[in-house]
Amino acid sequence: MNEMVKKGDICFDEEFSKEEMVQQSLMETDTSSSGGSSETGDENVGRGNWVGRLDFLLSCIGYAVGLGNIWRFPYLCYQSGGGAFLIPYVIFLVLCGMPLFFLEISYGQFASLSPISVWKMSPLFKGVGYGMVIISGIVCVYYNIIITWTIYFLYHSLRAVLPWSTCNNAWNTENCYVRGESVWTNSTVNTTMGYNTTGVNMTGLLLPSGIANGTSNGTSDLAGRITASEEFWQ
Repeated sequence: MNEMVKKGDICFDEEFSKEEMVQQSLMETDTSSSGGSSETGDENVGRGNWVGRLDFLLSCIGYAVGLGNIWRFPYLCYQSGGGAFLIPYVIFLVLCGMPLFFLEISYGQFASLSPISVWKMSPLFKGVGYGMVIISGIVCVYYNIIITWTIYFLYHSLRAVLPWSTCNNAWNTENCYVRGESVWTNSTVNTTMGYNTTGVNMTGLLLPSGIANGTSNGTSDLAGRITASEEFWQ
């Protein structure tokens, strides 16, 4: 009886090993046909894997580097104290940013599922997956608009006279002024020049250098004024 059981176990092991060999050969065939390595086989034939480490590294760089790094980060750094902002930034990058980034890519590779399906591990948090998809959709629209602005500005920058360098365009208002040019009110000129200029059009008036650079008794009045570049932006 024991001998029959042993023989049955041997037959079962042989059949199981044959099935493993067939599955392995099928995986190698699918991998070779898709251009992958036939030595290791593709562990996820339907979804596919990285071809190599460089493929994965470049994908992570493309995922992490974008308009936020090139356009938004320098602005935030300047607004938040310049070089001093880098100290808390590096601290939170090491303590929070890099561990969360590593957790995301490692679990993503392990599960090989979408942001919604990956929460099978805890159905209670499946709403987080839907939130991730919604946020990605909003960011796509947000970035596309920024890229559209960039192309639009590039088109207008090819003109001989930049439209945001003057106040003579159809969209400019009476509050427009060109940055770098002094803006003076009639009251200021009255005080400085010593006589009444009410009713006189002071547009384009060439003032003395002492008045123009603000060293005289007059002060420039920029309250309520809008630069030509801002009006073009609006």
